[in-house]
Amino acid sequence: MPNPVRAAAEAIKPWLVETRRAIHMQPELGYEEHETARRVAAALAEWGLEVRTGIARTGVVGVLRTGRPGPTLGIRADMDALPIEEANEVPYRSRAAGKMHACGHDAHTAMLLGAARLLAQNPQWLEGCGGSVKFIFQPAEEGRAGGRLMVEEGVLEDPRVDLAIAAHVLPSLPAGTVGTRSGPVLAASDKFNIKVRGKGSHAAQPHLSRDPILVAAHIITALQAIVSRNVEPFDAAVVSVTRLEAGTAYNIIPEEASLMGTLRTHRAETRQALKRRMEETIRGVASAFGAEAAFEFIPGYPPLVNSAQATGLIERAARGVLGEEKVVEMPLSMGGEDFAYIALERPAAMFRVGVRNEARGIVHGLHSNRFDLDEDALPVGSAVFAQAACAFLRDPRAFGV
Repeated sequence: MPNPVRAAAEAIKPWLVETRRAIHMQPELGYEEHETARRVAAALAEWGLEVRTGIARTGVVGVLRTGRPGPTLGIRADMDALPIEEANEVPYRSRAAGKMHACGHDAHTAMLLGAARLLAQNPQWLEGCGGSVKFIFQPAEEGRAGGRLMVEEGVLEDPRVDLAIAAHVLPSLPAGTVGTRSGPVLAASDKFNIKVRGKGSHAAQPHLSRDPILVAAHIITALQAIVSRNVEPFDAAVVSVTRLEAGTAYNIIPEEASLMGTLRTHRAETRQALKRRMEETIRGVASAFGAEAAFEFIPGYPPLVNSAQATGLIERAARGVLGEEKVVEMPLSMGGEDFAYIALERPAAMFRVGVRNEARGIVHGLHSNRFDLDEDALPVGSAVFAQAACAFLRDPRAFGV
């Protein structure tokens, strides 16, 4: 017998596609999602949800109450686009120059709106249940920490969210499948800057210099040894230097060189240990060459760690709507995600929605100017969200609440 939630989600697929494409054609950058927020708020109000706007500037929250006491499930989607010029020649191509939904946030928003519509228009699914579902539409995930601002402004209160879930599209996973994983799933995403100060000279007289370019080169090499010799083999970390800048002419050894890069880690302990070791290494290498080095560490998003309870809810819901064979273990990623701020406060988990379709050429990665997705994935995401809400409100104790 077909799953009723999946069947209902497939029935609204044309609306999901229309909604996703409308958002895709009008991409808005972080904290500028005014039209997207207006569209979201209008739809939620039409379905009878309590609607709150202006959270974290352009965020929107919709609350669906059963009318009976009980816990609250939070479901989050991000709404912002990227500063990328779209290269796809499709009817729903971005109409905004230099802006594109290249990370699937248009799909996330459509999927969550779909879940809200399904639950609002099928009250029989929650008959006899208590509690609420809080639909969280977040701005500014792409590097501007909209998730942190929403938490700071109380998005997890009134009603108090007891457990939270979210989804992200994954172009390496075939459409029609879902990826889950408990424990660390996405990395802390930190930046660093290094400034090396030596002594300049004529390039023909290097013995009179303290060459900062040579020092910078040795620092880069030394940093690459930090992970292999300071992180246990079953942990994961990345130190990448992504820019080296120095000098103005071919015959002058400059006084300064600057580097920048990123540190990615899955565990808070590893993050702090590597930060400390990087600073020791940088200063030590510079000192060995008679130079000085300043190290600036810029903390980014914390690592995202999926709780066992929230992951269990997602897996039960996904298997219910897709079947066992369509739910796979998702790989670890060194990418960052500010849903981690919610996961620091509540049991939470993010799952992956497959959007790949090789036959149609839908194979490009996230943040590519040719990224697109198989829209067959839209009802999958909506159905998993809605099924998870039903499962949680029916038996919250099964998920530790």
